[in-house]
Amino acid sequence: MLVNAPTADRPTKRIKATIATVDAGIDASATYAVVSSAETSRVSSPSTETDDGAAIVDDAPLNATVATGVATIHNQKQKILIQTCLGLLTSALPQTLVSFQSKSKDLSTFKELWTAHGFRTSMVTSPKPAVSVYLESCINPSGIDVSKSSDVIEGRNYLLYLLGMHPNQKDESDVEETYQSGIKSVYCLLQFCKKLRSVRESDMQDPRIVEILKDWETGLSTCMNAVISPSFLDGNKAHADIHVTNLRTFASNVPEILSNLISTLMTIDHSLHKEQLIHEYDRIEYRNCTLANACLQRVMSCVNDVDPSSLGNAAATASNSKKNRGEWIFQQVYFKASPPGKYLPKYERITIHLNDPSSEGEEGVLASGQFIFLPSLTQVLRGAEMMSTSTSREITTSSSTSKKLINAGVRSVVGKMVQTTWDSLLRHGYYVDEERKKHLGPLLEEFYESGLLGGRDASMPILLNAHFNPTYALSLYLHGTAGAGKSSLVRNIFPAINASIAAYADPELLVRFVKQNLNKPFQTLRLELDLRPNNNDYSVMSIIQGRRMTLTQSKPGLVLVALEEMPSDVTGADPNQSEVAKLLSMRFSGRKGEFKDGAAPRNSEKRGISGDATIITVFTSNYDLEPHCLEALQSLDMFKNLSVIKVAPVAGEDREAFALSYLKQ
Repeated sequence: MLVNAPTADRPTKRIKATIATVDAGIDASATYAVVSSAETSRVSSPSTETDDGAAIVDDAPLNATVATGVATIHNQKQKILIQTCLGLLTSALPQTLVSFQSKSKDLSTFKELWTAHGFRTSMVTSPKPAVSVYLESCINPSGIDVSKSSDVIEGRNYLLYLLGMHPNQKDESDVEETYQSGIKSVYCLLQFCKKLRSVRESDMQDPRIVEILKDWETGLSTCMNAVISPSFLDGNKAHADIHVTNLRTFASNVPEILSNLISTLMTIDHSLHKEQLIHEYDRIEYRNCTLANACLQRVMSCVNDVDPSSLGNAAATASNSKKNRGEWIFQQVYFKASPPGKYLPKYERITIHLNDPSSEGEEGVLASGQFIFLPSLTQVLRGAEMMSTSTSREITTSSSTSKKLINAGVRSVVGKMVQTTWDSLLRHGYYVDEERKKHLGPLLEEFYESGLLGGRDASMPILLNAHFNPTYALSLYLHGTAGAGKSSLVRNIFPAINASIAAYADPELLVRFVKQNLNKPFQTLRLELDLRPNNNDYSVMSIIQGRRMTLTQSKPGLVLVALEEMPSDVTGADPNQSEVAKLLSMRFSGRKGEFKDGAAPRNSEKRGISGDATIITVFTSNYDLEPHCLEALQSLDMFKNLSVIKVAPVAGEDREAFALSYLKQ
């Protein structure tokens, strides 16, 4: 249904009108919605009378027409989104963007790039030079005549996709979802093959490699050319459906093609390693994790002249005939929301800091192509629209009575990250009932929120780089009877947290797992946890810190430490809960010797891991945590948010709900 359709019309009348519109061809910029009533998401039942009052004897044919109309609209919309997505990734870039390739890459020219495409901008001089693009101008063009500047509008639309602010990116079911559902995998494999041909041309010409890629690349090229052609929407609908089906088939073949390609390359050249090739493919996948990031990589490659072969003959010729004029490389991008308490959209802006090779800031200098936007970029920026009705909210955290203002976009992303965690746990076969969600949900919200805000107050600018820098130490103590699902939760929650962070915060960040059993003789446990000279690999401390940044990772990640089988606090038992808690408190804070109250020595923080919120700790036990043991642990920053949760087996209605939800996956 067209959103602009008169609301007075009955659903059936609107559906019939829409079917006619679809058959005549729908404009790519149109917006659609499924017909629904306030009470249900199903198609509304038609009236039993026509406009002239005559009764309808049989509703079945009419209902069938309604259902067909809705399906036709949905199918047509999907085709439009697929064509749009492929056009952004494979068609030549707008000429108004390519023209900046020959210009100097200073800050004033970067500002000109945005101003020329109808964005209101300003220069920032302090504390670091930057260019601000105002969010209001992303909706209403500034300084251009949309009726006379078709080339500029084309370039402007591309920049809007780059910022995640195009109308087609407003809803989750729009172009970003289309990109994620299959086009991303195809596009990343094409980029991987392109990269290999640029660095290992002879290997890629080997007949065995040609045999693997020939049919797939040829068929995919034919399919994509057909999809981006104008006749795709206006021509034969059956042929268009075939091309969509073929595109999905090519996407489903990507894992097999990639596996065969890597194994054959290793056979051709024994100096190549599987991990090396997979790392390069992962790097390409990270850089193109969303459509906004893929558009950013294309634009920056064009204007910086990184890859002239991708620009078309005219652009490549211009590129080869000019000297290097520097590069625009994004370093940090911030979103400054409206002032708290009053919604003033004219002040909302995106501030872009470019690399300055002469600077020596703590952020360092990024290489070309290293910058990635938040995967949840659109949700964070679209949160500004929600601020018009509710500018902020105040919450009281579990660890502090201080109140914070939470940006509506960040709040929305946090909620989706928690839901993704539940969904991922279910996919791994672990069902989280409502009781566990009630206890774990607020803790995960606090953790995810701190990672997105990075310790900043929500009234401060929000970093839009892909990042996750938690300041809230997530710590759990799960206890209950044997078989309640404590250890299963620990095993499955770390990939679930990793999936949530990758989907919304940082696709490169990894969550590693370390397991330490506490139910062993106390002297043995003490020997394992002792601090040793050089912190060698026999130390549990060294293992935990080493897992945060392994040799295969491109950046430091998170570590989930499972401290399993905490013993009881029975006097004389070996081990004893009280002694184990005190030992952990001492060693994790970097102190040797016996447990002592009071301030730690001044150098102990450098030897310990207490203040590191990137370490998630989860205890499991058949016994409750005694108050004095909790007090000993909470003397450390990493355990100050330790939450004691009793885990009960899934039973009754929850067990039935688990079975049903598992079967529906």
